[in-house]
Amino acid sequence: MKHSYYIYGLLLTITGISVLLTYHFFMQSLDFEVPLNASGTTLDSEYHLALIVQEKETPYLQELYSGANDAAKENGITIEYMGTKQTNISDHIKLIEMAIASKVDGILTQGLSNEFEPVLTKALEKGIPVIIVDSDLENNELVTYVGTNNYQAGYEMGRAVLHETIGETKVGIITGSFIPNNLNERVQGFIDATSLEDRIEVVSIESSNLSKIQAAEKTYQMLKNNPEISILLGTSALDSLGIVEGIQKGNPTTDMSIYAFDALEETIEFIIAGDIHATLKQEPYEMGHLGVNLLIDRLEGKEILKEYHTSITILTKEDVVDEY
Repeated sequence: MKHSYYIYGLLLTITGISVLLTYHFFMQSLDFEVPLNASGTTLDSEYHLALIVQEKETPYLQELYSGANDAAKENGITIEYMGTKQTNISDHIKLIEMAIASKVDGILTQGLSNEFEPVLTKALEKGIPVIIVDSDLENNELVTYVGTNNYQAGYEMGRAVLHETIGETKVGIITGSFIPNNLNERVQGFIDATSLEDRIEVVSIESSNLSKIQAAEKTYQMLKNNPEISILLGTSALDSLGIVEGIQKGNPTTDMSIYAFDALEETIEFIIAGDIHATLKQEPYEMGHLGVNLLIDRLEGKEILKEYHTSITILTKEDVVDEY
């Protein structure tokens, strides 16, 4: 009998350890940041909001958080910055679930996939307003979107290629992922614009999995398989930086023009050096700042629109040499 109790106790111990380890490793894949006030203590305010993103450590999303955090400070409220270390839809959804369970007053998050719809609906049913920033849901009828019109951004880049090339032109695209709607919209907008003239052809589209290293490797292989490519588009900042490395590794004989997204310091340096021809500058700070203010409006019972498109600007060397 004692032997049975011993085995039973051992099994309970093993089960408990397994649960703790599972929780530990899940938490290791996530990042949280609770904002502090000037004295270093947690803010105590009227509203507690959550900003939940992919790839939390990327400079672009940190700039978005900076805008959101400034708006929160201006209004005397708290915003918690949460995110996965790498893009992972299921873990991202778990973070939204956790925010709902903790009864936050409002949520800002990216609309990476329509898989988000059930959990966002759950938040709304519990009276928690949600605003999508940066990346919109496909055919979004659910919540307000604040950010770049990503299809238009891709279309503008395509128009730039139309105006800045002559004759037969082969194009390669490195996109961060085939999952997020914002990147797919950029690709589609670019293809629609360039297809207006038969002389331009997109011959290859590859995913970098939002990795600069993979973007460089995919670029190298793409140019090896398609040496006629003379235009390369990177749909995210890391893609564009990886493309530069891939070209340097492959050392192609054809002149290359890189069209990039976002205005990171390194991207601007490459434009000044002539390695990147142009980049499309978005306004993530504006997205975060406006998103928080709109959430406050919703919490105070004010009506808001379904879409707010932030500004975009195409920058070339001519535009950045003096400003940067």
